[in-house]
Amino acid sequence: MTYTEDAEYQRLVHRMGESGDLAAGWRGAFLRTPRGSFVPDTIWAEDGPSGYRAVRQHEQPREWWARVNSDAVVVTQLDDGNPGGPGVATSSVSMPSLVARMLGHLDARAGHRVLEVGTGSGWSTALLCARVGDGRVTSVEIDGAVAHRAALALDRVGLRPRLLVGDGELGSAEHAPYDRIASTAAVARVPYAWVAQCRPGALIVTPWGTPLCNAGLLRLRVADDGTAEGRFVDSVHFMWVRGQRPPPASTSTGTGTSGEERGSVTTVRPQHVLDSVHAAFAVGLRVPGVRYREEWNSSDPQGTWRLVLWDEGGSRALVSVDGAVRQRGARDLWDEVAAARQWWDGAGRPPLTAFRVRVGPEGQQVLLGPASP
Repeated sequence: MTYTEDAEYQRLVHRMGESGDLAAGWRGAFLRTPRGSFVPDTIWAEDGPSGYRAVRQHEQPREWWARVNSDAVVVTQLDDGNPGGPGVATSSVSMPSLVARMLGHLDARAGHRVLEVGTGSGWSTALLCARVGDGRVTSVEIDGAVAHRAALALDRVGLRPRLLVGDGELGSAEHAPYDRIASTAAVARVPYAWVAQCRPGALIVTPWGTPLCNAGLLRLRVADDGTAEGRFVDSVHFMWVRGQRPPPASTSTGTGTSGEERGSVTTVRPQHVLDSVHAAFAVGLRVPGVRYREEWNSSDPQGTWRLVLWDEGGSRALVSVDGAVRQRGARDLWDEVAAARQWWDGAGRPPLTAFRVRVGPEGQQVLLGPASP
């Protein structure tokens, strides 16, 4: 890294501090841990609405460094590393400001024993090492090739945390108990193994979402009775842990695979049902397994829009901007989504930070409102 590139990274850290994304206690760790030391030679830049192009450091150094030292996600792998895939991003170096906010919520301190789920590039692992010491950090990565690359990067900067290849949802009981657990990938169900491997009073910070809206950052505190409870503290977007990743998005524009099509007209404006992250988050909590996309007819000069809903059981719904509804399958997905939006409106449109989660051996509950005394 040249002086210019180092200066750009320093400016990035300074801007995060000024914006409030970077807590003062983490500033030194970020300054000592340049992001570029953990980004591979080849990264992937968005190229049009549904594709990526390779950007290689040795071929396009100026663009490569500009992306690495920006406050943006850097995609480092497509299709789990399998050639010839559809071009889905499956590993990345997260947006620096999101990493900073997440680590701020984690509140890791000297002496803490930390488990990280999802080593990825190794950058956040290195930041944790700078904060608590590399001998107190255990990091688990499910992808062997990604883990190997991270291990080399960490070794080059003189850090030797405990790196494991395996399913991060299982944690690492051998090295428990932990004072902090940080997941760099989103879950829809918090694995109870994480709670069970923590000391009482420990904190767990993880991105959390539903198939409809993957947008919450959850902060849990572990209680003496082996449960954990906490609330959503921020709006973030991270890739899913691989064991909970939704199947690839349907490319069908039909209304289902079986059953009679049911037509109706809605008075609920479909373009407004999911018009904010808070609305989509709340709706997603009440319509399990439902996913959506918005479609525009590019050949129509008016830009005709419609909402497509589906679940993995074969139910589908198409809702046009004029209110025409076509549904098929076991569920009336549009009716469920519209009712969920009406519930959210009736509840006073609470932000996602108004929801909390309780996790125990029997599973998890998502609740609205303050915790019981």
